[in-house]
Amino acid sequence: MQQPYLIQAAQFYNNSQHKGIDSILEFDYMGSAEFEFGALPKSLGRIRKGLGEYIYHETEMKGKGITIFCKKEDLTEVLEALNKLAEYKIHLKEWIEFGDWLTGKKVRNDLWWDIENHFMWWKSNSAFKAEFELLIKDPN
Repeated sequence: MQQPYLIQAAQFYNNSQHKGIDSILEFDYMGSAEFEFGALPKSLGRIRKGLGEYIYHETEMKGKGITIFCKKEDLTEVLEALNKLAEYKIHLKEWIEFGDWLTGKKVRNDLWWDIENHFMWWKSNSAFKAEFELLIKDPN
């Protein structure tokens, strides 16, 4: 796994007019070309292709519940990366507010998605997780 650089931010969302993962997530405009031109569908395709290798890992950081969705073999590296991201010790293409949320600040986003390393993490939410589990398997 390479060091995170392209992290897409999103909010929990409920829109039955959209299909698939877009029905439960509203993505922030990240402001860089690297996030355009099909970057999210490409990452989602890679995740779905290797779905059997993925796990859900529940953890806490600074007293906040977090769900991590990543390949089992990458979990240790993902946890290390999240600890660095929490302290803003990794330079990203675009700023994310993950560290702010961990310190108790009100933030817009609920989920973050590394579109190069193909893992996600979000504020623990059992209803969202149940919907996500269904939609990550089915592209429609």
